[in-house]
Amino acid sequence: MKYRKIILSIILIAGFAIRLCALIQLSSTSFFNPALMDKHDQKTFHLWAQSILKHPVYVNGDAFYMAPLYAYFLALLYAVSGGSIFFAGLIQAIVDTVAIYLLYRIGRTIKDEYTGIIAAGLYAFYQTVVLYSVTILSDGLITFLNILFIFSLYKALENKNRLSWILCGIVFGLAALAKPTILAFVPFIIAGLLLWPDNTMVYPLKTNKKSFQIAMVLLLAGLACALTILPVSLRNLTVSNRFVLICTNGPINWQIGNSSDSTGLFCYPAGHLLSPVSIDFWKLLLKKMFLFFDSYEWPQNLSIYIAKQLIPALKFAFVRFGLIVPLGVVGLFLAARKRKNFLFVSFTIVQIMWVIMFFITERYRFPAVACLTVCAGFLVTQTIDEIKTKKIVLPFVRIAIAGLWGYIFAWTPGQVFNDMYWKIFAKLSKTNIVYNLQTGNNQLAEKIATDYKKLLPQDPDSHFFLACVYAQKGKMDEAERELISTLELEPEHRLAKRFLEEIRKNAHPH
Repeated sequence: MKYRKIILSIILIAGFAIRLCALIQLSSTSFFNPALMDKHDQKTFHLWAQSILKHPVYVNGDAFYMAPLYAYFLALLYAVSGGSIFFAGLIQAIVDTVAIYLLYRIGRTIKDEYTGIIAAGLYAFYQTVVLYSVTILSDGLITFLNILFIFSLYKALENKNRLSWILCGIVFGLAALAKPTILAFVPFIIAGLLLWPDNTMVYPLKTNKKSFQIAMVLLLAGLACALTILPVSLRNLTVSNRFVLICTNGPINWQIGNSSDSTGLFCYPAGHLLSPVSIDFWKLLLKKMFLFFDSYEWPQNLSIYIAKQLIPALKFAFVRFGLIVPLGVVGLFLAARKRKNFLFVSFTIVQIMWVIMFFITERYRFPAVACLTVCAGFLVTQTIDEIKTKKIVLPFVRIAIAGLWGYIFAWTPGQVFNDMYWKIFAKLSKTNIVYNLQTGNNQLAEKIATDYKKLLPQDPDSHFFLACVYAQKGKMDEAERELISTLELEPEHRLAKRFLEEIRKNAHPH
C-alpha cells in the first residue's frame, strides 16, 4: 500500500511540475498573450472575462453565445490577481493536477488501485492536455468538471446520503455551464441507476423500493442541477428577452459539422444542412468517426506540433492520443461486463459521440481521452491478472486487437505542419514582437523573434523582425546581418532595403 501511495505522489508532483514548466516556457512565446491573438478563442475568453468584470450580469447585453462558466472563472482569477494571465494559467495547472488525482480515484472505483495509478499516469503525461491546461482556453476546466461529475456520481452511490446527491447535481450543472453537451448523458444516468446492483441509493427512506429510490436521487440531483443553471437562464432572458437555457452556439456548431460541404473538422461551411435521414449524413458521420480515433492531433487555436518546438517541457510529456485510445477502446469493452460500470462506460461513449456528432478537434476529445485512460488502465491490469492465472491466449488477443487498432489509426493526414498554422504562427510572432518593442519589453521581443527565425528560417520577415529587435537594443552589426539575410531571401523587400541603407548611412555618415 505504501509504495502505491509513493507512486501516486510522484505522478501528481511530476504532473504539476510539467504543467508549471510548460506555463513558464509558454509565457515567453507568441501563444501566451491572449489580447494579441486575433481570431482565436483565447482572445474571445480574455475580452469576455474583462467584460464580466465591468458588468457581471449585463456583460454584452445579449444571450450568451458560448457556455459562460469558463469566462466567469477567468474573470474571478483576473479579479484576484489584477488581471495576471500567468496566475490564471497557474490555477488551471493546479485544477488539472486535481483531475489527475480524480482519475486515480475513478480507476480505483471501476476496478482497482493499479488501474487508477495507470489512468493517472497516462493523463498526467498526455502532451496535448499539458499544453491546453495552462492556456487561456476552457478545455481544461471542461475536462475537470466532467471527471469530477462522474467521480461525484459514483461517490453519491457509495455514500447514499442526500448531500452527496445534491453535490453531484451541482457539479453536473457546472459541467453543463462549461459545456452543455454533457446534458446528453441524462438518459444514461436513469438507465445506469436502473441497472445498479444495489436498491438502496439514499437513506434514510421509508422504503428501499428501487423506483422510489431512483426518483428521490433524481429529484435531489435534478433540483440541484436546475438551480445551478437557473441564474444563467434568467440572465439570458432578462438581457435578451428570449429563453436560452445556457448558450446559443449549438445550432451553429451543428451546421459546421453536418453541412453538405463539411470536412468533419472546424471549417465554416457554405453548403446546406444535411438531414439525419440522408445517406450523406451517415457517410459524413462515419468519416468523423475515423477522424476522431485518428492519432493525429487535429489543431484548433493551438498546434501542439508547433508549440512543442517552443516549449521544451512538453518533450517530457511523452503520452500521445495514439497510445491511450487503442488500449482504452479495448478496455472499455472489458469494463462493460460489470453492471456497476455501466454509468462510466456509457459516460465515456457519450463523450466520444458528442464530438463525432459535431466536429473533430483535438481539444474537444479531452473528456473522452480522460475516461479512456481509465479504460486503458483496466485493460493493462486485467491482462496482468489473467497472465498471473496462466491465461495467455485471451490477453494476447486483446493486446493484439489494441495494437491493430493503433496501427490502423496511426496514419498522418497530410503534413503535420500545415501551411495555415505556420502562417498563424508567423502572424502571431510579428504581432507580439511589435507589441513588446512598443512596451519596452525588448528581451521578450528578442526571444519571440529568435523563435520565429528558428522555426521559419526561410521566411524573410523572420530575419527582418529580428533585425528590428537588434536595432532597438543597439546591436547594429547583428541587425545589419539579419537585414542582409532578409534581402537574400527576398531581394525586393522594401522595408529591409530602406532599413539597411539607414544603418549603413548612420555607420558611415561621410
